[in-house]
Amino acid sequence: MYEWNVLRVIACLSIVLLHATTNIETINGYIDQPYYQFFRLLLCFATPTFILLSILILANRYPNQLPPLFLWRRFQFIVMPFVAAGILYAANAAFHYDENFWIALYRHIVLGDFSGWFVMTIFQLYILFFFIKKWQLSSIWFTSIFFLLGIFYMTIANLNFDYFIQNDHFMRLLFVGWLPYFAMAYIIGSHYEKIARYLVKYKFVTVLSVILAMAILYANYYLGAQQITSRRIDIMLFVLTITFCILAFAQSMPKLSYLHILSRYSFGIFLIHWLIQEYLAPYCALLPTTALQVISLFLSSLLVCMLLIKIISYVPLSAYLIGKAHQKPSQH
Repeated sequence: MYEWNVLRVIACLSIVLLHATTNIETINGYIDQPYYQFFRLLLCFATPTFILLSILILANRYPNQLPPLFLWRRFQFIVMPFVAAGILYAANAAFHYDENFWIALYRHIVLGDFSGWFVMTIFQLYILFFFIKKWQLSSIWFTSIFFLLGIFYMTIANLNFDYFIQNDHFMRLLFVGWLPYFAMAYIIGSHYEKIARYLVKYKFVTVLSVILAMAILYANYYLGAQQITSRRIDIMLFVLTITFCILAFAQSMPKLSYLHILSRYSFGIFLIHWLIQEYLAPYCALLPTTALQVISLFLSSLLVCMLLIKIISYVPLSAYLIGKAHQKPSQH
């Protein structure tokens, strides 16, 4: 559906923009401007939004049984590109930073210590979805259990125990902390047609909901909860409301061809944009203002990513490198 593509594109662009702010700070140092940092926090909605959208689509498309090779196809076109990107990042760490290649490979692929880490989290949730359908579990009870379990996990993780701090990369990869989004997405996807109609009917209510969620997030930020991360309990309402808002308004938007293109390229952009920004950031940081630096890095990295994905798409078996989504849908 078109609104799903719009949501995917906005989430993808938000991640690229967030990492543009991060890489500019890496060059120029921390930017001590509260509104700038709060804007970065708002952009963190994008990561959990990918969970919402991914599971929403699955729950909507497969209400009963799954197609053959469900997990294998997702392994081929999601996990294998993740591994390919991990090898690329590890090679960069070896050649650019003199890190041992095998240590870098372990760090990137096993620990997920690069921007593509979230792929492994989503694949864990695909496995969970597979078993839910295989065992025909009732959503009445498992969504409630998943939601509460995820909240409990995030609460414990935010207490800054030494174990969580020392194993941060592994703990963020683990699917448990993302279960609340899985539960919400499963419910939305299972009843999407009805929910979509209500979203259009009350689309201006979704705007007010976003403003309310943003106000709650800002109040907590002002009171001292200033971590720029998507693993916050108080960002959940913002993620849900902005998702509803985008889905509501996108249904009545004109069908823009470039949005379809960006949607197809989004997975490849997600995988490689950080590496591209790492090389472009020193040049963009020469511009006179922070806004110009961030915008130039955002736009230039986006264009370079799309150009590289287009070039890679001509390589045989390119779907195993950058995913299958970049390919145009069949006309048959």
